[in-house]
Order: sequence, then C-alpha cells, then structure tokens
Amino acid sequence: MPAQNAGLSNYCVIAVDPAAPGSLPRHAMTRRILSLWLPLWPIERHQKQQPSPSRSGLALYAPERGRLLVTAADPIALRLGICRGMPLAQARAMQPELLVAQAQPAADQAALEALTLWCQWLSPLTATDGADGVWVETTGCDHLFGGEDQMAEHLLTRLAKAGYSARIAIADTAAIAAAVARSSHRSITLISPMGQESVLRELPLASLRLESETLATLRRLGLVRVGQLLDMPRAPLARRFGQALPDRLDQAMGRLPEPLSFRTAPQAFRASGTLVEPISTAPAIARALGNLVAELADTLSRRGHGARHLQVQCMRVDGTLQSLQIGLSNASADPVRLNRLLAERIETIEPGFGIEAFTLSATQTAPLDAPANRDWLAPATDPAGLPALLERLGGRVGIQSLSRLHDGASQFPEREQAYKGCEHVQSMEDHSPSGPHGPRPTRLLPAPASITVTEFWPDGAPKAFRWRRATHTIRGLIGPERVWSDWWHDPQGACTRDYWVAETVEGERFWLFVAHNGAGLAKGQALWFLHGLF
Repeated sequence: MPAQNAGLSNYCVIAVDPAAPGSLPRHAMTRRILSLWLPLWPIERHQKQQPSPSRSGLALYAPERGRLLVTAADPIALRLGICRGMPLAQARAMQPELLVAQAQPAADQAALEALTLWCQWLSPLTATDGADGVWVETTGCDHLFGGEDQMAEHLLTRLAKAGYSARIAIADTAAIAAAVARSSHRSITLISPMGQESVLRELPLASLRLESETLATLRRLGLVRVGQLLDMPRAPLARRFGQALPDRLDQAMGRLPEPLSFRTAPQAFRASGTLVEPISTAPAIARALGNLVAELADTLSRRGHGARHLQVQCMRVDGTLQSLQIGLSNASADPVRLNRLLAERIETIEPGFGIEAFTLSATQTAPLDAPANRDWLAPATDPAGLPALLERLGGRVGIQSLSRLHDGASQFPEREQAYKGCEHVQSMEDHSPSGPHGPRPTRLLPAPASITVTEFWPDGAPKAFRWRRATHTIRGLIGPERVWSDWWHDPQGACTRDYWVAETVEGERFWLFVAHNGAGLAKGQALWFLHGLF
C-alpha cells in the first residue's frame, strides 16, 4: 500500500510484503527501470535560450493542417486554461498579452538525445522515451548512490540546478515506470520489486499511452482504470480493441518484454603509441605524432567523419601528463592539414626529461560533406584557404577570439545577421542567402535614424525629407519593398516596414523606410527613418 517516506516529503515508496506469495527472495535481483519525465521540456528549453520573464504566460505553437496550434504552455498559461492542441487564436483571445514563439521539435528532440547520453553517469543503459522522457535501466546501480531514493534525489537536484522540472518513477517495467511518472503528483515515486500490480490497478488507462480512438471507446464503455481490464481475458480484448491493448497490459505487468532502444555514446576516435626510448626534441615529437595522425585520419576517413577538435596527451617519464588542444573550423580527415596544425603547436610541448607515450584523440567529430555532384558549386578560389587561416589564427590567439557573421532569425536588416564564434562554424559555405530582395546599402546604420518627411508625392511616397538639419529633395525612388515584422518577438503585431531607395537631386542615395501597422496612417502621422547609405 502507498506510504510516504518520513525522511523525504517529495517522494513516495510503494512497497510489497516480502512474505506475500510471488515475492522474490532477498538475494534475487529484478530488472529496475527509472523513468524520467520532463513535463515542461520544450518551454523550459526555450526560456533558457531566450529568457523573457513574463507575467502573462508563454506558449509555443506549430502549424498543423493549415492552423496554428499550441504545442506547449508554461505554468502561467496552463493556469489560464491554455493547453496543448488549442488553436493559437483562441489562446490569444483568452490572454491578449500572451507571449508566443514557434516550437522547435527537431531541436528539442536533439537536446533530449543529448540528455539521454548525459544520464549515462547513472547507468550505461539509457533510452529516449518519446519527446519528453528518458528511460534508465538502473539494475544493480543504485547501491553506488546509497539506494534508489538517493539516486533519484541526486538526478532531480542536478536537473533542477540546470533549470528543468522533472518527475521520476522507478519500477520493474518500463511501462509502469513511465505511467507512474506521468500520473503521480510526487517528484519521486519508488515502486518496490514485484509490487507494481496494486499500483497499476489504480492508474488511468491513458497512462498506458493507447491510441486516442481506443481510449474514447473505453471511456464510452465506462472503463477508465487499468484495474478494470487486468482480470479480463486477453483474446476478447484483442478482438474488440486490437492487439495493442493486451500487449500494453502485459508489458506493464512484465509478462511481455518491452524493447528499449538504448543509446550509445559517440565513438571515440583515437590513436596511441608507446616509444621504445623517451624523446624530447621537436623533430622527434613531430615524427611520432605524424604516425598517429596517419592512423587517426585513416580511421576517420573509413567512418566518413572528420575531426573538429584534437587532443594530444603526452606521457612524460616522470609520470606527469601534458595535454594540447587544437580546434578546426570545419571537419577534416586530411593528414596533411592535421599535421600542419600540430606542427605549429609542437613548440609549446614541454618534454621535461622525455616523453615515452602519446595519445591523439578526435574529441569532436562531424560527418564529412559528400563531394559528389558539387563541383559546379565550387568557388573559383581555394575553398580550404579560409578554414586553414582560421585554424592558424585560432592556434595563436585562441579560436574563441575569432568571430564571423551568421544569419539571424529576423527579417529586419539590423537583426538579419549577427556575430558568433568561429568554434561553432560547421562549414565555411554554411551561409544561406535569403530570398530575392531589392537593392541593399553599402553602409547600414547601427540603428535607424529618425527623419522628417516634409513633402510627399501624390501616392504617399516621400518627395523631400530633413535629416541632420539638412533638407534633401528626392529626384527618383525605387520601391516600396515591404519587410514584415518579427511577430515572434512582438506577437501584438508590431510595425511593418516599407523601404525605398531614394536618390536626391545632389546624386546621393539613401535607404528610407516608413514604419506602420498596416492600418494606413495619414501621410503626416507615419514614422519615417533613414537606415542606410549607398
């Protein structure tokens, strides 16, 4: 029967009498599965990446069948009644000041995969559970943490420090662990070995993750709890509802195995060698590392990977270890390139009384680009020149000291590009130009400068404007070109811009725009700005 542990108020232990029929002897070890559920995973990931404290709530949305539907909501929005599957228009009607952002399911899933690998400090067997959960097989691992309760508390604490809400359940089967984690209001629920049947009977059928049509049919028949189906014959259930329902019941009871796709950590690419005699000169070190580079490059090439980061470990005769780190701007398995980078750093190695062993590791790798059918896209200049320059500069001043432009998530020119570190560059050809647009100025002002339009053409275009105490008369115009607002930053329908290229009678060319909300303001009421010079 359920009983709250007196020592910890945030978890519950569900025990079974050891003397009861069917219980295992004390020396037997049953399989134990930890289910980690992250109820606010997409929302909390977004808040960590784009902190925007709001008292009006936050919701994520995604297009589905021509409509925008809410995919996740923070606790404030949930309390207002905004939930998953609700049309975005309805959510905004319920809370006009609601902050919204587009969901990123692919990025969320990739981050969950990374979290699954991170959980391998608990156990080497971890698997992803849907879009918001992780399974960890903890059989025989809990004693390393002082018991299952301490292990779960440790995991919960580390996630909380990282800013993630979580619930944990540990049971004999993956199905019941996941069901309890998603159904219990406790942060941690421990189900003692062979004690899951009593717990399973009280769980809602929705916790078995059945098809929505099956759940709707069961509800119409008055069946809402798992216990109402456990004692029923499986064959009639399969004929009426399909084989998935009895299979789910048997998996939860441990009578039918539930295969889990355990994740493995990325393969480490390394080469090592022990020398017959210690060496201490730069040429000897270069020769030894050259042999390891050839071996490592061959392994990388056969696997279709390239090194993004290299680590050299030198074991000296006095037992000390010296490390050398080298970053690459893009993935490479070219031994000539790798040797050149290492040669520029060999002088920083302190051999002491001699080095007797080396280990060369590719600590970060990436798939190599397929060369086929890309010759017609190749630039006229050497494409490897710029990455090589970045690597040499990074080796001298540090890769973190270099930066480059990348595309930003905005239509507005001042936010269309931003600087990022070169250590994140996957390829020097990763720039994706935007769609066709009008002429762009050679000089973009850091921020749009306010101007006063003193005269208009009949169609509302500017004919003369005043900027910096000087009046400019416009002779010709190109435009307007409409640039839509960043509605994901300001969901209330912030300004849209209409841009003109204006040439004055003096021959100067300016990039002007008018900011409006689409309401068709009068000529004298609109706000005009100068944004660039040609």
